[in-house]
Amino acid sequence: MKPRRIIIITVTMLSISSLLLGALLVKPPSSLQFLPVIFPPTPPVHDDPINIHLSFQNDPQSSITVIWQTASAATGDEVLFDTVPHYGAPTLYRCKAIGEHHSYAGATGYIHQVELTDLNPDTTYYFICGGPGNYSGERAFRTAPNSSSSFTFVCGGDSRTNEVNRALVSKAMRHVNPAFVLHSGDMIDDGRIQEQWDSWFADLNDNWIGDNGLTIPIIPCLGNHEYNSTNYYEQFALPGNEQWYYVDWGPNLRIIVLNSYASPTQVSTDQVNWLNETLANTPPDKWKIVMFHQNVYYSGGHGNATTLIEYWVPLFDQYHVDIVIQGHTHHYHRTKPLYNNTIVDSYREGTMYLTNGCWGAPFHDYVPQLYSAYGNATLCFTQISIFQNGTLYLETKDVNGYTIDSCVLTK
Repeated sequence: MKPRRIIIITVTMLSISSLLLGALLVKPPSSLQFLPVIFPPTPPVHDDPINIHLSFQNDPQSSITVIWQTASAATGDEVLFDTVPHYGAPTLYRCKAIGEHHSYAGATGYIHQVELTDLNPDTTYYFICGGPGNYSGERAFRTAPNSSSSFTFVCGGDSRTNEVNRALVSKAMRHVNPAFVLHSGDMIDDGRIQEQWDSWFADLNDNWIGDNGLTIPIIPCLGNHEYNSTNYYEQFALPGNEQWYYVDWGPNLRIIVLNSYASPTQVSTDQVNWLNETLANTPPDKWKIVMFHQNVYYSGGHGNATTLIEYWVPLFDQYHVDIVIQGHTHHYHRTKPLYNNTIVDSYREGTMYLTNGCWGAPFHDYVPQLYSAYGNATLCFTQISIFQNGTLYLETKDVNGYTIDSCVLTK
């Protein structure tokens, strides 16, 4: 018997595909339909708000302004808010405010600004900002009281561009849950350089949130390192001309902000006239705190501000300003009570001049004077608590939370 031959034919998938394709090209079946190629949808570009911060344009009992930055313009100018948390779910917030966005020469993106109005006093609000697809996470703030109450705030300045030390102070001060921060200027090295602002506002975004979960608003003033730059005005929302203005926090405190680096006429005339009128219209039982950058009395570092001593100090004496908050010199210095450039017996008779330029800038040596009550060169912030019984407690703390200076004032 002859052996059988087995023939093995190997057909590859490529061969089969080629045969089928050839067959189709020769004579496609009448039922064959060519469908369009469908690509998956392009995912939306996320441009979430960054550098979120809060400031005041009007009465903090009933309003606040939310400011943030995005890379592009069309990301929304909305703030959704409510008196109860909704953990970022946009459809659940009962209130909405719409603002505007703008840019400027040298900006690294777009600044969005929305003022919330008709708020209830002494109330916590929860909010998200941005627009559909680009909302921030939920944050919260609390409005000022409309009746006498106890509260705490923080002051300090000269944070500059030393990011590590600056963050140490910011992270320490948030533990005292301040209602707001008075920043006495020189936020960065050069106010004309936007990248330095971006870094500074990132510190606010990340670290100016109290242990109570509330985002801490800022009340700022111009220093020499701001260079009166467009960048400063474009990224804050402040009352009046934004150089000199006042904010009332409830019925017990008036904060008056001045610009010690304005033109000579503005220092000697415009601000003097405005300051005289503002102080004259301040109730005598209200705490009066004035803030500007240049320090008046020498304690090492920069010298006496003789122009301010000539034009502003007489008004502080006449209307008994309680505390003058300054920066510029990079250490901490508290004076004894001064009236007419002379030491007096108590702060009921004279004014305290408080310099705190310790938010991160390189230190100046502290040189005590006859009018010095205490001084120190260390990273620190000053915590001020005002109580319903007419007492003010000032406490300066280092970044570890230790008290390095304290003082009590009474009305």
